[in-house]
Amino acid sequence: MSGNKYEVALDETWELFGQHMNGARAGLCCVISSEPLSEAAAKALDSSLAALGYGRDACTYVVSDGLDQQALFVLVEGLDPICIVAADGKSSALLGQAYRLALPSGKAARPLGRAAISFLDFESLLKTPQDKQIAWALLKKLPKFGETRG
Repeated sequence: MSGNKYEVALDETWELFGQHMNGARAGLCCVISSEPLSEAAAKALDSSLAALGYGRDACTYVVSDGLDQQALFVLVEGLDPICIVAADGKSSALLGQAYRLALPSGKAARPLGRAAISFLDFESLLKTPQDKQIAWALLKKLPKFGETRG
């Protein structure tokens, strides 16, 4: 057996759930949506995470349609991301069930110590400059990555 236990878990996760995932193979951020996000929404999330220090292409995108709460839990734990973004109400509800905690829209949470934020409908917040600011304000609740403290 080659690799460490994290690589083995990641490989198994992609093998089991690859049809539900795209984006970064070992993303620092897991973005969950009930339906595939538009290219514009994915680009906005990639840019936002880059601005927070996570780098380009930091997101693994998961479409939760067809997954139950147990499968979503196994998938997220197998990916082992630093943070989670639930992009819509359905994915937020399923993620909350998977981790047995409330994920209210517009708030930050900590499922098993990971930073998580939940949108009611991220896609709809990309339509106006004011709504984009609302989305950015929530995204900024994720911790900045790679900051050095002096």
